[in-house]
Amino acid sequence: MEKCRSDEAGAATLRVRPAQPADIPALMRLKLLLAEGENAQHAVRASAAAWLRDGFGEQAGFCAFVAEEAAAVIGMATCSRRVITGWDGPVIFLQDLFVEPAHRRRGIAGALVARVAAYACELGSPIVELTVRADNPAQSFYRQSGFALLPQCLTYVLAGPQLAALANRDQQNQTGTPALTLFAATAPPIAPRADPTAA
Repeated sequence: MEKCRSDEAGAATLRVRPAQPADIPALMRLKLLLAEGENAQHAVRASAAAWLRDGFGEQAGFCAFVAEEAAAVIGMATCSRRVITGWDGPVIFLQDLFVEPAHRRRGIAGALVARVAAYACELGSPIVELTVRADNPAQSFYRQSGFALLPQCLTYVLAGPQLAALANRDQQNQTGTPALTLFAATAPPIAPRADPTAA
């Protein structure tokens, strides 16, 4: 189970803290704003119940931190543990980083990333990893924060009809008979995350 520990204070009226179940509506709102900024609303399908299960349940798959000011959540960072073969311990993957446009360029994104970095150190993760679009203007922020580009690494995604076709091929290999209806290719491809955040 992912557990977020230890709060971190930001500016005088800003607080970065672990998200709680009561923050789910705010997390969903910020996630939708992030998706709208990259024209990827179709990829946001999780219900409040799914957020509760996956973020705060017994087998939670991600951890979230929120930036709060005057009792209002104005930014978030979500991350998850990844297990890499051959490495002893988890690696932290930064999934989402978003600050409401009206509150950008105040150091809020930097405070959220710092909290994720502290979380990674608490878990013994040697790195914080993220994926970003080539046209994302937030790349300069990530570089200024200490992230390094790995140009030799490329991200490939298997989704939609291609995913279903490959899964059906495995089923056919296992049974020796076609299984074209075993997996339905109804889900739209997931667009890469853009993280349109400014420091």
